[in-house]
Amino acid sequence: MILVYILSAVILAVSLILQSHPSFDAIRFAGVKPDLSFIAIIYFSYSFGSFYGQTCAFITGIFQDANSNSPLGLMTLPKVLIAFFAGFVGRSVFQGSSFTIILIIFVASLLKGGLTLIFALIFNDASVASLLHIVLPESVYNAVIAMPLFFIYDKIFEFELSKERY
Repeated sequence: MILVYILSAVILAVSLILQSHPSFDAIRFAGVKPDLSFIAIIYFSYSFGSFYGQTCAFITGIFQDANSNSPLGLMTLPKVLIAFFAGFVGRSVFQGSSFTIILIIFVASLLKGGLTLIFALIFNDASVASLLHIVLPESVYNAVIAMPLFFIYDKIFEFELSKERY
């Protein structure tokens, strides 16, 4: 299991570095970038359970909050809440079909964007128009990117998933 922790930390660190690097802006589509760390968090919740996903979401969210000008917890709380629910929809409920993964990522991204928007509205940092211009395109982009990433993550964690019967 220690190998899972190390690989998860590497995946999350690489995704956070890629997201914050200016060269990652080259893959913008409709003005948004995919949230690679969020896709990894949903994968961890989906594959290893709710608590593991929440822990990864908390650590990743704190790093994103520290790197942004937003209030502490604005990026963390929605990710932790969505990771909690994604853990319940794990592989025991939906066996890894492509449509299921795309649907889970799309709905989770919509919920994360909606919750983040609600929290941002509380701090007067956003408008409702952001829902159509940012949240919806990002959700579609995350859903499209999720399939190849889930395939790669499945290959990385294949031994551990089969050994632990996740």
